[in-house]
Amino acid sequence: MSLEGKVALVTGSGRNIGRSIAIALANDGADVIVHARSNQEEAKSVASEISALGRRSLDLLGDMGDRSSVENIMEKALNEFGRVDIVVNNAAIRPHKSFVEMSYEDWRNVIATDLDAAFLTTKYALPGMIERQWGRVVNFSGLQAFQGRHGGAHISAAKVGVIGLTRALGTELAPNGILVNCIVPGMIDTSREVHTGTRPPGRLDSIPVGRPGDPDEIASLCSFLCSDSNGFITGQTIHANGGERNF
Repeated sequence: MSLEGKVALVTGSGRNIGRSIAIALANDGADVIVHARSNQEEAKSVASEISALGRRSLDLLGDMGDRSSVENIMEKALNEFGRVDIVVNNAAIRPHKSFVEMSYEDWRNVIATDLDAAFLTTKYALPGMIERQWGRVVNFSGLQAFQGRHGGAHISAAKVGVIGLTRALGTELAPNGILVNCIVPGMIDTSREVHTGTRPPGRLDSIPVGRPGDPDEIASLCSFLCSDSNGFITGQTIHANGGERNF
């Protein structure tokens, strides 16, 4: 699954799933733009790991919920590399608040970060993808798009929107050699420390494989979707959840 000569942007890649994806794409040959909201140390650490693999890297900070910040990130990426072939929209926020207490600002902040940012990053990368007749966009939704939860109306709305965007672009952009898919992770063990027993009681009982997923397992799926090994999957929502019911 060689990505030699490709340039990938992975938002929210300073830690956890995003970090694993950035490193996996670099292992496959891509140069990678690493993004974090504010933790420069984490972003630089991942960029250093990528450089150690012999790939070019650029670490950028910015709030994906702010349009000007997203535009600045994309402009810097394009100025540095001249192209962005792969966009992985992984960055998201999940601040729970009851609908009764939710302000319009609360609503807009989540929609902007979890949905609008995917629109903006894809729009900026798209002209070059169309010109080269090749591109990959991988969006991230979540279980809350399928399992509405108390205090998560804004999150559910944004994550359903991501799926809708994926389906529409999968149809619209396929003739240009651009494939757009969406990953929905289940319970993923994103802790770098030994589990402390804070997981909700009984949650593992709902997962047929009997364990949480690993970030590297999500990264492997993402790498496949971004590669030339995938030439026929687009507009799809793929659940990686160990068999857990998603609705």
